[in-house]
Amino acid sequence: MKNVLITIGKLYLLLTLICFAVGCDDDKEDVAPGLYVASEEIETFPGDTVLVSGTASNYAGLASITLSCEGWGIHKVYDLNGQNPKVFNYDYRLVVPKTAAFEENLLITICDVNGWETKKNVLLTYIADMESPVMQTQLPSRIAVDFNTATNKGSWNLNLKFTDDRDLKSVRMQIPDMQIDETVAVSGRSGELKRTIDFTTGEFPVTLTVTDAGGNETIVNTTVVVMLAEEEDPIQDYPVMWVVNASEKAEDYLDGYYAPMIHKGEYQYEGKFYADKEDFQVFFTSGKTMNGDLFGVSPYVNSKLMNKNGYVVPVTIAEPGYYGVWIDLQAHTYSVWKLEFSTTPYTGSLTISGCGFSDFADWGTSATEMARDGYRYTCTLNQIGGYTATRQYYAARVSDWGYILRYWTSDEGCGWWEDTTNAGGAVCSYTSDYDGEVQITFDTAILWATIKKITE
Repeated sequence: MKNVLITIGKLYLLLTLICFAVGCDDDKEDVAPGLYVASEEIETFPGDTVLVSGTASNYAGLASITLSCEGWGIHKVYDLNGQNPKVFNYDYRLVVPKTAAFEENLLITICDVNGWETKKNVLLTYIADMESPVMQTQLPSRIAVDFNTATNKGSWNLNLKFTDDRDLKSVRMQIPDMQIDETVAVSGRSGELKRTIDFTTGEFPVTLTVTDAGGNETIVNTTVVVMLAEEEDPIQDYPVMWVVNASEKAEDYLDGYYAPMIHKGEYQYEGKFYADKEDFQVFFTSGKTMNGDLFGVSPYVNSKLMNKNGYVVPVTIAEPGYYGVWIDLQAHTYSVWKLEFSTTPYTGSLTISGCGFSDFADWGTSATEMARDGYRYTCTLNQIGGYTATRQYYAARVSDWGYILRYWTSDEGCGWWEDTTNAGGAVCSYTSDYDGEVQITFDTAILWATIKKITE
């Protein structure tokens, strides 16, 4: 009898749990789905692409998700009846119509398998256009055009490219001395203006104005200088070019005076340099000499790059700092820009080492660390005049040898590189019978080094 009562008690408990479970399911059937929206207000503008995302959930299973905005013609339905997930992450990209009105609502509706719904509105508001168009073509302040005596004109081939973060509206070209005032409609996020304009001799100011749909303007002024063609020495597509400080003398340097420019394409080269003062001046050479092909600018047009030793003048950089430079020998053009470093250059301790100096034994290290000013390290050493072996030098952090400046050279140029694992490699070699003090300078921003005689 006792066993029968125990059995009946267990059955009663099981029936109670089943009823409780069924009752819980019944309770859940009348619970609305959950809806999470990543952003309940979106700032946008006509033509923009907007991402609407979030998460819908319901333990009974989801039947559909609908996103709608009647004013923008949007009605997107995710039909989930085939799978009825309990959790669904939605990502919807909508393109804002060009004619969109704002302060509209995007209605998001979640429906579960039992017909229960949850709704939320996402407010769509207008964000003002504050960005001006960007000129992709960088025009110099003065543009040289050769006057052709056979055709009795000088032709300027303009190819201006520009972009905007939203939508362009127009580009206007004004050349008052040629009675030219032309406005061309453009649209989209990128545009260009191509024109060939024939001039007589003289100087012609040009104003180019690009306007976007929001009324923001970008204005560029230049002057086209038309004159008889200047004679230039023959040029080649050299394997490497060199940039040099025009205000100093090559003979004052034992090494590093000529900094390499890497060959980037036919007749095109790119390099880096440091301007240590205002109105810093540079020339470009085809070899490590000032007596051969020497490139500067026309004394009449400071944007025209030419090869004419004894005729051309240096390119002048107004402010001190680090610069990148690009030259195109065939197009007779160049561009210079302030360098922005993607990673912070090294500024820790550096000590000089090498051979051919009386300040320490060959391959020893200097007793004092190099003095640092920004990214430039300097020290003064005494070079042994009667030294017969090849002279060499490099710089390192000798406390742990975790940073070493090593050297590479090839037919395409030369330069320094940072060895942060003491993996080994070359150091700089040079020949010189100079006997006296020298100043060695390392620059960790552009990875370059020089040795200069101290004559005063």
